[in-house]
Amino acid sequence: MISKDNYTCPICLGVFVDPCKLQCNHIFCLSCLLELVDFNFIQYKCPMCRIQIMNDKGPFKIDEEIQHIVQTCFKEEFQKRQQEIKLNQEVNQKEMKIKINYGNEYRYFEEEKSNKHQWTLYVTLDYVSQFDQTPLNSLVLIELVDNVKFILDETFYPDVIVVRNPPFQLTRRGWDVFSIPIEITFKPQYKLDPIKIEHHLVFQQGGIQKCQINKINAENIKNQLDAKKQNQQQKIVQTKKIWKA
Repeated sequence: MISKDNYTCPICLGVFVDPCKLQCNHIFCLSCLLELVDFNFIQYKCPMCRIQIMNDKGPFKIDEEIQHIVQTCFKEEFQKRQQEIKLNQEVNQKEMKIKINYGNEYRYFEEEKSNKHQWTLYVTLDYVSQFDQTPLNSLVLIELVDNVKFILDETFYPDVIVVRNPPFQLTRRGWDVFSIPIEITFKPQYKLDPIKIEHHLVFQQGGIQKCQINKINAENIKNQLDAKKQNQQQKIVQTKKIWKA
């Protein structure tokens, strides 16, 4: 017999919803982790054992096997807890957490006499929770971005690169690692503050990926999407009137 104790989140004390297993094997609901853990550092601590965990990928992969067991064996409690999370998201829909994935890929060219290190720096955006997608009609978040600015070492020319279209990435060759400030600017109609991050290049094991969690004003985005949808509907109505005339 499956015990509910083995499928209960130690933070909310409810059954797991979107269970995430950390490297220390402790498991939590995704929404609970996001409330307690600050993922904007190189390392973070497990809420249970306080062990330091490298923040290279983030604990955002849902354990589908555990999720399936909870949905099957504790269906009513799972649905109740899922609804609670959804309602909480709706109450706080003015603010939404987004995940910024960034890092660099790396290649080494032995045959080159100089500048043997090639790196590709990249930035992508993603939803942290599935519930955030509903009010925004599953908008692809990268569409919110107007441009991404990469500020390189002064030995590069030009040393400030602005990428205005996705994919927001930059490839260069060099001889050493250094830190690169990155500024993400959103399209003006969404009235979102720029997000600044900094990445230190890694020339090992093919590079590195990191993530950062930021809050943005989802209400502004939703208002713009609603206005766009309304304009499209008005155009359809006007077109139908013209055809009837």
